[in-house]
Amino acid sequence: MSDKNGFRQDVLEKARGLQPPLLRFPGGTMVKLYHWMDGIGSREERKRQSNRIWGGVIDHAFGTNEFIQYCREIGAEPFIIVNMTTGTAEEAANWVEYCNGTDDTYYANLRRSHGFEEPHNVKYWGLGNEEAAVPDIGFLHDPHEYIKASWEFAKQMKLADRSIKLVMVGEKPEWNKAILDELHPICDYLSLHYYARSENDDYANLFDHAVRMEEMIVDTKKLLDRYPARVESFDRWYRFPPRQGEIQIALDEWGIWQHQSSDDYVADLEAIFNWKEALLVASMLNVIQRQSHTVTMATFAQLVNILAPIFTNGNGSFCQTIYHPLQLYREHSGNWKLPCEVESMMLLDGDEKATVSACLDVSATYHDEKGEVILAVVNRHPEQSVTAAVSFVGLESLEICEAIELNCPSWETVNGFEIVDQVTRMTKTDARYDSERGYVFPPHSITLLKHRYLIDG
Repeated sequence: MSDKNGFRQDVLEKARGLQPPLLRFPGGTMVKLYHWMDGIGSREERKRQSNRIWGGVIDHAFGTNEFIQYCREIGAEPFIIVNMTTGTAEEAANWVEYCNGTDDTYYANLRRSHGFEEPHNVKYWGLGNEEAAVPDIGFLHDPHEYIKASWEFAKQMKLADRSIKLVMVGEKPEWNKAILDELHPICDYLSLHYYARSENDDYANLFDHAVRMEEMIVDTKKLLDRYPARVESFDRWYRFPPRQGEIQIALDEWGIWQHQSSDDYVADLEAIFNWKEALLVASMLNVIQRQSHTVTMATFAQLVNILAPIFTNGNGSFCQTIYHPLQLYREHSGNWKLPCEVESMMLLDGDEKATVSACLDVSATYHDEKGEVILAVVNRHPEQSVTAAVSFVGLESLEICEAIELNCPSWETVNGFEIVDQVTRMTKTDARYDSERGYVFPPHSITLLKHRYLIDG
């Protein structure tokens, strides 16, 4: 059943459960076909468009205002990507004016005529998507062509609203350096994408993707550090201000991309995720938390059906296994990262000839309102519990006040339409360390240990 806005209530409820702080639209490659004015006004009069990239038809029933309404419904900040392939800089600037304009101007008044008197105040705007990808449609595959186009898009969009933040397309290191050398004065965020490729049944190698994602972030941070935190010389005749702080990373597509087996790309991307892959999602969340000093925006790709935590058909919907770590971390992680180190036994590859990934993966955060230190621990071993000794430097008297554990019968477990959710969440208020400051983490588990200073032990 849908609500007055046409949003399916069962899906909306599950989306709210994830509490995403940010929602990206219109997404990835499809943006290269997307003209925003096709998605406003009367739905009955909106153009039906062939989706030449993914197949099927784009009916534009979900356009700018529906996107903004959906963001408001689930408490997310809107993040809009503009079309740099078949669109123009003027079209992008008009979109900014439509969303954010407050004056008596055509596009601000057009928004008002569609029933939205107050501006949408969209803060984050991305200049294109994966423009370096040669197989995709588009002509900005050379970084210098992207730079030239980005300056014009940025100028027109910033002059429509000087307060917006711009996200530039990142790629390989040589691309990133080229565009930052020229665009760093106006680049608030550099976009990075990372998909873990689940192409075989080697569970240990799968977790190596978390390592590779972290290496990508660390290497990119080293590049960003070459550029000044404050832009000192910026021609006043641009008539808008330069970047105001350090360049940050927007990890605006991350997730698991299962192996494609046919030419039906959409069907291949409607993946069903098992618990092993949920453990990887938790590991990737740990990476994001460990690197949150530079990854200050992140959006899981996608929300519904395509590589997504929520799966639907015409009759219902269910939460995939990967939904649960995304929900757990959002609900309970702190707002400050803490440094942490872990020494762990290693997982072996399928032939047990070489170590591949650490068994335990850990991140630590601090919640300043609750006064809690939260350890997020993933035991990725399929069969063995792991007892780990935990110590805090300078915070020796911290004790566990609550332990929250996610688990499944095995790392091959999946959810489905006709299956009761197989993911269990157990909350223990009586959890404590043993006399050696040890804690037992069950096999294939995700555990949040929440700590406070306990007066009565």
